[in-house]
Amino acid sequence: MLLAIDIGNTCIDIGLLAGDEIVCHHKFPTAPPADADLQHLLATLATPPIGAVIGSVVAELGTAYAAACRNFSSGPVLQAHSTWDWGLQIDYDDPARIGVDRLAAASAAHCAAPAGQAVVVVDVGTALTVDVIDAQGTFRGGVIAPGLHLGLNALSANTSFLPQVELAATTPLLGKNTADGLRSGALHGSAALVEGLCTRMATVLDAPVAVFLTGGDGPLLHPHIAVAHTCDPDLVLRGLALAYRRRTA
Repeated sequence: MLLAIDIGNTCIDIGLLAGDEIVCHHKFPTAPPADADLQHLLATLATPPIGAVIGSVVAELGTAYAAACRNFSSGPVLQAHSTWDWGLQIDYDDPARIGVDRLAAASAAHCAAPAGQAVVVVDVGTALTVDVIDAQGTFRGGVIAPGLHLGLNALSANTSFLPQVELAATTPLLGKNTADGLRSGALHGSAALVEGLCTRMATVLDAPVAVFLTGGDGPLLHPHIAVAHTCDPDLVLRGLALAYRRRTA
């Protein structure tokens, strides 16, 4: 089995993959590694992972997790980098500046999409990113916007009377109070943003488009997005595993 770790600004996702199947998944708030966190995930394994791959958008944490993983892995432990082979052509001003989470999700979505289809990947985390991969497998760039929670936190922190609120999946479109208005803006506003961007992006692609939704808040947003899409919260982990296998083949 392969251990894949996606270190984000808010949460860390750890997955164990047997081939393309994720057999175990654990999520916890972003923090320096502790052996107990990894032991919790690996406790049920009869044998150690054959290797590990770490993708991080948080400075220095990737190195710390790589060091911790070497205590459990029987094979190579690698930190993913934007300059790796992601199975994509890259059309971006400075490819080294693309977050590995974006490239991993793009790679996995491109592999999963039917042949001849372009891909739009929507990752709903601390930031909300919407990226385009054309039918030829070229990463064309995308859009970066505040995520649902980040937008709500910014409103609360920078105004006198807007409260801090928690998101709710059943939020009505028309808020009848300030709290519901804020929730609706985050949830339905983000859904409308995604739908509008997908429509606009489809006009620049000369091919049918497959839309993939991922990220920590992807399942929350999923029921409210009208455009046809696939919701896969593990897309980044799958992409990291694909890149690791290319790297070690």
